[in-house]
Amino acid sequence: MNALYAVYEEGGEDFQEKYFDMLKAGGSKHHKELLAPFGLDASDPAFWDKGLSMIEELIDELEKM
Repeated sequence: MNALYAVYEEGGEDFQEKYFDMLKAGGSKHHKELLAPFGLDASDPAFWDKGLSMIEELIDELEKM
């Protein structure tokens, strides 16, 4: 879930609380419900773009080494 990590990196104040709530839900909720508090929707192409941009940043860092 690179998109979720990107939301974390953006520094939302209540990210930790939302994240713990998501973990507590376990498999009892659909992914759409789990991601909604973070403003994410896996059916939206922007969700995937956000996650892929995180990977791109990591690749760029590795190439600089």
